[in-house]
Amino acid sequence: MRFAILQSQPLTGGIIAKNLRISDNGSGELSLYGDFTITLKVLDLTTNGAPNLNSLITFTQQVISNKLRGGGFRSGVNFLKYNSIKKAFDTSKTWTYSIRYNFNFTVNVQQINMLSQLKGNDFVLAVVDSIGYQFTDQYGRRNNSAGLTQGSDGGGPAVVGYSNWLKDKYTGVHEFFHTLNLDDIEDADKKDRLMYHLGDNIGHSLSDTEKGTIMNFIMRNLKDMEKSSYNNASLNTINKLRLFLRDTTNGFKYNKNKFR
Repeated sequence: MRFAILQSQPLTGGIIAKNLRISDNGSGELSLYGDFTITLKVLDLTTNGAPNLNSLITFTQQVISNKLRGGGFRSGVNFLKYNSIKKAFDTSKTWTYSIRYNFNFTVNVQQINMLSQLKGNDFVLAVVDSIGYQFTDQYGRRNNSAGLTQGSDGGGPAVVGYSNWLKDKYTGVHEFFHTLNLDDIEDADKKDRLMYHLGDNIGHSLSDTEKGTIMNFIMRNLKDMEKSSYNNASLNTINKLRLFLRDTTNGFKYNKNKFR
């Protein structure tokens, strides 16, 4: 009975997917289909409030939606061999595939006011007063940080300084795509890219390779495509956010009374 109750509960988390299916063209290319809901929760930890937060959230949701539209492509993916008849991966055989991600996305960027509204497998963007951390770029110059995202393999949590976000509306988008496993870019000939982070951007595009990286993060384990529905596993979000905020090397200034 307990199992039945758990099964009836709605899926939660940063990634929720339904109507998953795979098409194999028989020539080494898999096409993946599904309807995905991506949710980013924005936690306001500023001391005096963030009066323009709603407009920043709306802008961020629109841009993320546009960037995810069209799916992506990734080649040279080594995985288990797919059996089209059984509609399952064969655990005894491996194959190298090109993957075409034909995912439909609904993006929700929503403000939350307390930790109880955050779950362990949520994506979170915390808004703080300021960030003291500085980094040295590949040219040897010191730079201030408009935002920081924890981890080198995606998942977050992410933090942005409110004043920095006001100056550059793409800051929240940039940090969220770190959460989706994209790296920073510093090459002078790539100033038109979203992940270029040295402050003199001339555009906010994503490359095809970056789109493939994002899609691979969203559906990391292709065996999950065998299910009719899916949500991402725990990211330990609350504990990671707590430790990230308390790390003095990051220099976060925020209202600690809000973080309970």
